[in-house]
Amino acid sequence: MSAGQIKYRIVKNRVVVFTVITGVLLVILVVVILSLLSRPTRSVAAFCSTYKEQNAILAKSQGDTYSVRPFTHGSSSPHDFAAALGKLETVAPQDIESDVKTLKQIFEKIDQDPSQAFSASMSGLGAESSVDEWTSQRCQ
Repeated sequence: MSAGQIKYRIVKNRVVVFTVITGVLLVILVVVILSLLSRPTRSVAAFCSTYKEQNAILAKSQGDTYSVRPFTHGSSSPHDFAAALGKLETVAPQDIESDVKTLKQIFEKIDQDPSQAFSASMSGLGAESSVDEWTSQRCQ
């Protein structure tokens, strides 16, 4: 192999490496942009729609050991409420987001340790009342 051929191969390899790196960076950029654009919208409409969907799902749950307003159905599984409140948390407008998050955390705690149900539920009365009032005023 001559020196000219070696230089040509080195340049060719650099171009290939540069092209691959550029392609990978473009893919990463597209994924990041798409993930930012696909975030759920925090709005009253999104919250009310999600609330109605989750309330319908809870209607199919078994039992009535646990309940939380604004949902109109009970369930024997605190996980059902934690999941429903988790969905609501992702779309809750800023003025109600912290109360929804509090309720979700309470039901996660009860799901992990059912013996904490009474004390956990007492700590969430304010958040429950706030979410119930907010939802009844805005979601018909």
